[in-house]
Amino acid sequence: MLDAYTAYHHKTNEVLERILDYAADAQSPTLSSSLEQIHQKLRDNRFYLVVLGQFKRGKSTFINSLIGDNLLPTAVVPLTSIVTVLRYGVRQTIVVIFKDGTRKDVSREELADYVTEKGNPKNAKGVDHVEISYPSDYLKQGVHIIDTPGVGSIFSNNTEMTYDFLPHVDAALFLLAGDPPISEAELSFLRDIRKFVEKIFFIQNKVDYLDEAEREESMNFSKQVIEEVLGRDSIMIYPLSAKKALLGKIRGDKRMLEESFLPEFERDLNNFLMKEKGKVFLTSILRGTQKLLGDEIVSQKIELKAIATPLKDLEEKIVLFKKQLENIQAEKRDNGYFFEAEAKRLIDRVDYEVRELKERQLPTLLEELRKTAEEKKNLDLKQYVETLEETLNGGIVRAFDDWITRQEEALNQEYAKISKKFSDRANEIIDSLLEASARLFGIRLERVSGEEAIKEDSRFYYLMGDRPKFFDLEGAIDFFSRSVLPRGFSRNYALKKILKKLPERIDANCGRVKADFTMRIRESFMQFRYELNQKIDTTATSIEKALKRAMDMKKVSTEEVKHREVELNARLEKVNALNSAVNTLHEEINRGL
Repeated sequence: MLDAYTAYHHKTNEVLERILDYAADAQSPTLSSSLEQIHQKLRDNRFYLVVLGQFKRGKSTFINSLIGDNLLPTAVVPLTSIVTVLRYGVRQTIVVIFKDGTRKDVSREELADYVTEKGNPKNAKGVDHVEISYPSDYLKQGVHIIDTPGVGSIFSNNTEMTYDFLPHVDAALFLLAGDPPISEAELSFLRDIRKFVEKIFFIQNKVDYLDEAEREESMNFSKQVIEEVLGRDSIMIYPLSAKKALLGKIRGDKRMLEESFLPEFERDLNNFLMKEKGKVFLTSILRGTQKLLGDEIVSQKIELKAIATPLKDLEEKIVLFKKQLENIQAEKRDNGYFFEAEAKRLIDRVDYEVRELKERQLPTLLEELRKTAEEKKNLDLKQYVETLEETLNGGIVRAFDDWITRQEEALNQEYAKISKKFSDRANEIIDSLLEASARLFGIRLERVSGEEAIKEDSRFYYLMGDRPKFFDLEGAIDFFSRSVLPRGFSRNYALKKILKKLPERIDANCGRVKADFTMRIRESFMQFRYELNQKIDTTATSIEKALKRAMDMKKVSTEEVKHREVELNARLEKVNALNSAVNTLHEEINRGL
């Protein structure tokens, strides 16, 4: 399972550990700190593989079939009510995390008491989520499998928990069932999923309940409907019997496992995890490492040249370097000012779009309510109020959801352009610093591009929050307006109440959306700017330290200078060898993944 990616991940980790050992021996805290950040990124590689779908589709059984163990509780009735995160561990541990932040270790036998509707009805125990560590190959190298409650059941809190997790999904495993085929509730859920997830694997479970002709008919029907909803051709649906796959793995029955159709799906899933995600991730790690090693090589060459430079000439070169460094620091500040201006421009854009939304949607929603009220005036009072509530709820959710989807796409694209522009500018500043130093000391530079800050599959920061809940209808209509007032008066009162509430709710939700977008834009820009400036400062610091050490060597004996030269040449040889190893591994990964 994931053999190729696992091997390259292991090799990358080995190379980084060798470079960290070198940095420790060289007593270079700046290099060690930067390398440790990259190493931590490699260790913390997390990829959320989330199992989604309507209730009673066999999601928990499917996860059990992947890991080959009856780990998650399953039953005939709808069960899962809490998001459960499975990650790798050398031994099994199960931890329940409560909404108040407390944690509790539980046994496998106790798990159902916290994650099922039967054991924890309507989440009366206040569980936030459950984390399970388990020694499965599927969970190695940062892959996290997430079991979510089914949507569309009678338990609305379960549906809400599933929606809340959507922003965290890297790839979705969407489970269907053959009988009945895909439902309207599933299609509605799918429309929401596509706003958050690019890669969706469709799996039709329980195919063992159908004969071959029925299976093909059911899958073709689901395929056609899904393609219409997503607006895409060539959607693939994988047949599966999760129950048979689990039994096949537990019993070691290869024939049963093949009959379950799971191996075909596993092959494609593995290919996706290795080629589409693993290659991008490992390449970014190695590019960042190459940049650090390149800076280390330059600083050592500068120190070697500086040691051999007469004191007077060295002092003059250091003065020139400091002047150049002042110019570069000014460029860094200017870069930051321009970056802040771009952030403000994006925030102003959100403000403008929110005002446009309110001005455009409010009259439309008011007119829709009045029209519905007129069309449904002959309904009894209870149905009349419920119809107005549904119209109000549907109108607001539709308006905000559609708007946010458009804004996410537009702002994502704009943010990517801005960050790419300023990442390139930061690299130019670093290059100018290195070139200035190289010219002063006659060193030939080999250019190494730093790791890009924004990848094609990156998400804008604000997508990592909870799914918006824009309108709470509870209390919008007073109870007495439904039942105790005279028929005609109650209708008019109910309509006026909703018409009055609508602008207030639109204003409140516009304010919330604007504040949320603004906060997340600022946080994204602050973090990104910090990382850019840190790259520049790291390079400047390494060169400054090299020059200071060279000046210090002017105060020592000739024998000590020679010893330092020998030491620097040995280190340069080591770092060149490490850099060569990184380049070789980089090439291997490009060929092998």
